[in-house]
Amino acid sequence: MAKAEEPEKVGLSLLSDAPFPHAGEWPDLPLTFADKGESFSFPVAEGLPYRIEGIVTTDVPLSGVVSCESGEIYYGKTTVLSVPATGGVAKHVALFFRAATGAISASVQFGPRGRETARLGSPRVRQATEAEYAAAYAAWRSQFPARDLSPRPGDGAQLSGFLSKLTDPVAPRQPLRVIGIGSSYTNMLGNGERLIQWIREHFPQAPPILYEKHVGSAVEFDFTRGWMRQHVLGRQPDLVILYSGGKAADLEKLLADFRSHSSADIIVASLHLREQDREITEATIDPPEWRAIREVARKYRCEWVDNRIEWAAYLREHRRDIPWLLKDAVHQSDHGALVINENICRHLVANPAPGASAEATPRSAAERLLRPGHEADGESVSGSLDGGGKVTVRFRGSRIDLVGRRSQAGGVLEPGAIQIDGVALDEVPAFVTTVIVPGAGNHRPERGSAADRSPHLVRLGEPAWLVPQRWTIRMHGDAGAYELIGSITGHDGYGHNGGDFTGRSGQITVPSELWRRRLEADGETYSNRDGDTFTWEVRRAVADRVDFAEGPEGEVFILPLADQLPRGVHTLEMGPLRGDGGEIIGFRVHEPPF
Repeated sequence: MAKAEEPEKVGLSLLSDAPFPHAGEWPDLPLTFADKGESFSFPVAEGLPYRIEGIVTTDVPLSGVVSCESGEIYYGKTTVLSVPATGGVAKHVALFFRAATGAISASVQFGPRGRETARLGSPRVRQATEAEYAAAYAAWRSQFPARDLSPRPGDGAQLSGFLSKLTDPVAPRQPLRVIGIGSSYTNMLGNGERLIQWIREHFPQAPPILYEKHVGSAVEFDFTRGWMRQHVLGRQPDLVILYSGGKAADLEKLLADFRSHSSADIIVASLHLREQDREITEATIDPPEWRAIREVARKYRCEWVDNRIEWAAYLREHRRDIPWLLKDAVHQSDHGALVINENICRHLVANPAPGASAEATPRSAAERLLRPGHEADGESVSGSLDGGGKVTVRFRGSRIDLVGRRSQAGGVLEPGAIQIDGVALDEVPAFVTTVIVPGAGNHRPERGSAADRSPHLVRLGEPAWLVPQRWTIRMHGDAGAYELIGSITGHDGYGHNGGDFTGRSGQITVPSELWRRRLEADGETYSNRDGDTFTWEVRRAVADRVDFAEGPEGEVFILPLADQLPRGVHTLEMGPLRGDGGEIIGFRVHEPPF
């Protein structure tokens, strides 16, 4: 995306005349020096906070970046680092960042703005404590006005599933996954740190939170629909945040599809005011198009965040105009993003509708824990793995997870020892896809990214026909023609992005309506060029196996056994167990609400 569509994100930094106190040893880091400043890398664990320390002497502000290395996501992996000018005096500096979801290592590049030669000297890195990180974040937050974010009637009413995981987690150390999906406006909200800090403050017993995002330039609900099916579904999120615009009819298509395949809670927020709105009036705050979007969100039991109303109230409170919270004509600044994030966070409160308990709300039934011996409403758990026995689960839904406890003496269940409806787990006809990724050598548009000129969705054929494999679309010529190729199936026919195409094997259909920007603005020139490729995978949505010994002694774990099953009643059979034993706490069943 263009630079204007990237978050500013002022780095979290502390300056001191004396060395900072620290605990533990500093790891040895390989350092390489380049013309643009110091560069070094080190291993990290996803979702954890880290602290970089060094010495600076500079009359000008310094800037740098931390880039997390991961094959899983490619948005939100970079954090900006910044150091205030020290007035030519040597100062100790501590810089903070949180490793991105899926990250295994991080690379730091640091240098001054302009041609100055000041450096970050003697850098060291260690994992920070959450308390240290929270203090650094609070220092950054303090530059903006404080807000009253007290809960209001109705806040959190459609988030009972996610809130229950914060207040009473089945597996306290099992991370919860939050995914932000949308346009550059979603990207400008940052990497979820305000949400993480809010949860740590209000739900101290909550599991760790992993936040990730998938975004594009000017992407509205019509194309985020493709990402929700193509990418988000397979990530099995606990909460999805939608922050983009579009038509109510397109949002309805998105929600109708996703709600019928996932039990995740969803937050939909209205977009902030922009310069084109000119003045804060009732007409700009709550126009007809956003009222229509609000009704669709509520129809599909999404938590609605009336961000336009709350943004306007914040601006009126401080007697400021719309540009105060913007970095350009349309994009929110760091300040504006903070206000939006806090508008969203204040809905994460255990505050059900008056007269109704969280257990009684319609959403709470979307995920249920069936413990051994359960028998009610046509669902049951019977049997035991002890002594070579079997466990049988009768459940209603489209996904089932095993909740178990680790033991060093625990046994293993191979796929052949697990069956769903009489079919071995590794042959169950249930599939998900990965996001469609443009090739590294694809033609680069003048504005935006190659991913904005690509198919956002493919449809899968009958599950019985599908073969898990990697698929590729390769463009032939510069006029929209392409070849569909499977890593196992091989050549599967030729299509054109001006019309729907189904491969000869029937496994893949490429719809033209979700091939974004296939034509340039003139309506005649094709955006993709000869040799451009787009790849994705079709994966069987089942576990490889169950290993009760794979983890710390006594740890509670949740393992998705099968996802994207046909809606209805299913029978799961497990056993016999290879090994000494395995404690089953229960089975979490997911039944999409629509």
